[in-house]
Amino acid sequence: MTPTRTIADRFEVIQQYIRNGEVLDLGCVDSRPARDSAQQRIERKPNLLHRRIVEANPNTLGVDIDPEGVEVLKSMGFKAAVGNVETMDLGRQFDAIIAGELIEHLENPGLFLRNMRRHLKPAGVIMISTPNPFYQGQTWKIWRYGRPMVHEDHTNWQDPTTLSHLMERCGYEVFDGVWVQPARSAIKTWKRMFRPYFAHGFMMVGRLNAAGA
Repeated sequence: MTPTRTIADRFEVIQQYIRNGEVLDLGCVDSRPARDSAQQRIERKPNLLHRRIVEANPNTLGVDIDPEGVEVLKSMGFKAAVGNVETMDLGRQFDAIIAGELIEHLENPGLFLRNMRRHLKPAGVIMISTPNPFYQGQTWKIWRYGRPMVHEDHTNWQDPTTLSHLMERCGYEVFDGVWVQPARSAIKTWKRMFRPYFAHGFMMVGRLNAAGA
């Protein structure tokens, strides 16, 4: 599935599905520079996605593989737990699962998606956002440095086509997709005005496929 529209903030989509019920936010600590303490790194990001999700629905559990970051969030009053999203079993299901900029960090994306099936209620929704490997800036980096920029913690790239296929193989029906392009200088992002596939990132929204996987 190809995204049908472009938005500046992924929360525009997320907030539609988290108004009621139980929410699971994966990778709730967010990535950050390793040189700082977890407290400094979290406080430096006032728009931390997890904070915005909890403000919209306090019945939210955050999960992250970073024990230090989880403890900081708990000390700040958030409900959080340490877990490996590929293998964990929380013993409960949720109405909405959010994986913001997480899948590109995983060793086994398919294993992760299959594991989330047991955590998603039959009528629940899973939302996955990730950087776009074809975003406009990569062209410039290849010309200047001879190679694209790859985050040191990233293990894989997805685009809307490959992620849609992966989700479908793992038992989901993808029913919505959006490009995510934060407000930036038109000079730096002009290509995506003609071809949305140059947008900085994207989000796919899916639900359980009744036929299973």
